[in-house]
Amino acid sequence: MILGAVVALALGCDGGEPPAAPPNPTPPTSKPAEPTPGASAADEADKAAAEKPPAELAASASDPSFQLSLKPAGPYAAGKLGTFVVDLEPRGEYHVNEEYPMSVTVSAGEGLNLPKKELKKDDAAEFGEKRARFEVPFTPATTGEHRVQAHVRFAVCTPETCVPDERKLALALPVE
Repeated sequence: MILGAVVALALGCDGGEPPAAPPNPTPPTSKPAEPTPGASAADEADKAAAEKPPAELAASASDPSFQLSLKPAGPYAAGKLGTFVVDLEPRGEYHVNEEYPMSVTVSAGEGLNLPKKELKKDDAAEFGEKRARFEVPFTPATTGEHRVQAHVRFAVCTPETCVPDERKLALALPVE
């Protein structure tokens, strides 16, 4: 996270204060994890998301600076190419940092072929200060519900500060 903050500041924010740690968006689990000495709130949020099984990950995440969502773009049929959408929209005075090395890493279980598992900003269907949107291609081999996961790395900024972030999301895709 510290390296991400330095990169975000160096790549397109107008200087100002060091990045603020985003609030912890992950609701507590039944047994709260012990905080790691010296870890930031963002580090603890990442640790909590990594420990969650895929079925417990949400399809969206938000805070006062952004809304990040996975969205179906179906209907889907076995053996036919389909897409789902990864959508980042900044809120308020925030904008997408176009210089930050944004990436989307996707994964899925058996029965779903992902031809491209790592997407960069050049792969985006739309990429600008007001939105970053990726259309992720996949081909389901079988009918039924298939789960996809996305690990999204991004930064949103104001003229004074940049907030680099990482979120893990999951989405169920119904295939007919």
